[in-house]
Amino acid sequence: MSNGYVFPYGITLSEGGKITTFPVAEVGFTTREGERITLFLLIDSGATISALPKTDAEALGIVAENGVPVLIVGIDGKSIQGWRHEISTTLQNEQYNLPFVFLNNEEAPRILGREGTFDRFTVIFQEDRQRSALVKTQAEESSAIGKTIDTLASQ
Repeated sequence: MSNGYVFPYGITLSEGGKITTFPVAEVGFTTREGERITLFLLIDSGATISALPKTDAEALGIVAENGVPVLIVGIDGKSIQGWRHEISTTLQNEQYNLPFVFLNNEEAPRILGREGTFDRFTVIFQEDRQRSALVKTQAEESSAIGKTIDTLASQ
């Protein structure tokens, strides 16, 4: 088993040809047909919980409205209706049950938020190398990262 996972940043091409990169995690899901699919989720330290658009629920064989109803407030201050579910996911062949909210918005980004993720992993963004890492909290590497932060904090 791995002590963590490293992912290259995702890339989008915007109108006018502008290229944008952002930290993503490659997360596996099982469809209603039992097939494995991989989605690239934006790693978002500002998101309390992971989120997917409601349209993804159907593909995963989930009835979004059967989840716990929640209102999610985005950075624009607007509320979006969502439904919370626990979903079996994989990161490089290791299984994790994570909380997700299916948002009633087709344009909602696919987000990997803090709950269920940031307590299991030390999250690293290495902007200069365009990559991110999820290091298991019990791993020796995570302890070394903590010691580095402690050293910096005491300076």
